[in-house]
Amino acid sequence: MGDQGNNLAIIIAIAAAAAVLVALLIVLARRRKGKAAPPETSRGPAVVSEERSRVPASKEVFAPIPPTPAAGGDDLPDELREGDDDDALPFELREGDDDDDAIAAAPAVVEDKARETAPAAADAAKQQAAADAAKQQAAADAAKQQAAADAAKKQAATKAAADAKQQAEADSVARAEAEEDEGAPKSLRDGLGRTRKEGFIARLGGLFAGKAIDQDLIDAIEEVLFTADIGVRTADRLLDSVRESLSKKELKNEAKVWSVLHDEASRILADAAANASASTPKPGEPYVTMVLGVNGSGKTTSIGKLAHQLVGQGNKVTLIAGDTFRAAAAEQLEHWGRRVNAEVFRGKEGADPASVVFDGVRGSVERGADHVLVDTAGRLHTQVNLMEELKKVRRVMGNAIPGAPHRVLMVLDATTGQNAINQAKLFKEATDVTGIILTKLDGTAKGGVVLGVCAELGIPIDYIGIGERVADLRGFDSSEFVDELFRPPTA
Repeated sequence: MGDQGNNLAIIIAIAAAAAVLVALLIVLARRRKGKAAPPETSRGPAVVSEERSRVPASKEVFAPIPPTPAAGGDDLPDELREGDDDDALPFELREGDDDDDAIAAAPAVVEDKARETAPAAADAAKQQAAADAAKQQAAADAAKQQAAADAAKKQAATKAAADAKQQAEADSVARAEAEEDEGAPKSLRDGLGRTRKEGFIARLGGLFAGKAIDQDLIDAIEEVLFTADIGVRTADRLLDSVRESLSKKELKNEAKVWSVLHDEASRILADAAANASASTPKPGEPYVTMVLGVNGSGKTTSIGKLAHQLVGQGNKVTLIAGDTFRAAAAEQLEHWGRRVNAEVFRGKEGADPASVVFDGVRGSVERGADHVLVDTAGRLHTQVNLMEELKKVRRVMGNAIPGAPHRVLMVLDATTGQNAINQAKLFKEATDVTGIILTKLDGTAKGGVVLGVCAELGIPIDYIGIGERVADLRGFDSSEFVDELFRPPTA
C-alpha cells in the first residue's frame, strides 16, 4: 500500500511539472512570433509606394494603417506590457534575456516546480492510500464477520444433530423402560424362537421328518451344519458325533439323532466354561469388569442392564465412561446411572481414555464401590489403533488396582452370525477375554453362534440378551440353552 502511494505522488508531481513546462513553452513561442513579424509601420515609404503603384488608379483603395499600439497599451497581457515590471515572469523569460538560455533553464524550472508540488501530491497519495486501506480493512472485517456467522451456523447445526441423536437414544431407552413395565421378561424359548423356526435347527428338523437314518441323511446333515453360522469347528464336532453313533448303529430314529446333537453341544459349552479365568479382588477393593465390543453391538446398554442387576443385589456400583471418542456413549451411560442409581465417572470429551479409566478406578476405591463396570471404545480410525488403545486401558487398570480387571466381557451381536466369531478372535488377541455377553438373540435365526463362539475360541458365555427389557439380560445357563435349542420340533 505504501509503494502505491509513493508511485501516485510521483505521477502527480510529474504531471504538474509537465503542465508548467508547456505553459513556459507557449509563452516563449508567442514572444518569438512577436519578434519575427514587425508591424507595418516599420516598412519604408518606397515599399508602400511600390505596392500602391500595383493597384489600378480606378480601383485604388486607401486602407488606414492601424495605429501602432502605444507603449503600455491595454490590449497586451499584463506581463508583456512595455515598461511594466516583468518580475511576474520567471527570471529566465524576462525581457532582454536570451531565449535560448531560458529554454535551457526550463528543466530546472520544471524540477523546482515538481519539488514544490511534490509534498501536496504525496499528501494526496497518502490520503488515497489510507482510504484504500480503510476500504480493504472494512471488506476484511465483513468477510471475517461472515465467516464467524457461517461457523456459528454450522456449529448450531452440528449441535442440533447431536441433540437429535441423543434424543433418539433417550427415546429408545424410554421405550425399553415402558416395555419393561408392561409385562414379564421373555423366556429363553421365546428368545430362541427364530433360530428354531428359521435357522439350522429348523432345517435339520426338515431333514429328519420321515427319512431313514442312513449315510445319505448324514450327508444332508453335513450340508446344513457347514452352511449354518456355527463355525467350521462346531460343525465338525457335531457331525463327527453323529457319524460315530451311526457306525455303532445307535441311530435308530429321529429322536436319537436329536439326542446325539444335544449331548455334543452340551460338551462344547462345558469345555468353554472350564476355561473361565475371572479372578477375585482383595478385601476392600471393588470387583472391576472391563467391557469390550464394537459400536452397535449393545455394549453400553448391556453395561446398564448389568448394573441394574448388581444394584438390585445390594451392591454399590460405579460406571466409568471410557469411550471418550463418542459423546453419546457417555451420555447414554449417565442415563443408565440415573436410572439404576449407579455412580457414573466420565472425563472430558476427547480426553485420553486410559487417563479417564485410571482416575475412575482409583476413585472408586475411595468411594467404597463394590463393583466397577468400565465402558471402552468400540471404534477408532484403524483396527490396530483400537486394539492398542484397549491394551493400554487394561494396563492402567492394573496400575490403579493390582489384579484389575478381574474379568473382561466381550459383547457380541448375535445377528451378525459368523462375523461375531471373527470379532471375538480379534479382541481376544488384544485382551484376555474371559466371558461373552451375546445380545439380540431374540432378533435372529443365528442363535447357533453361541456354540460357534465357545467351540472356536473356548470362551464361555456369561450373559445372553433376549429382549429390550432390563430383565431380558440374563445369566447364561448352558443346560437350559441346549435343551431349548435342540428340543425336537414336536416337543
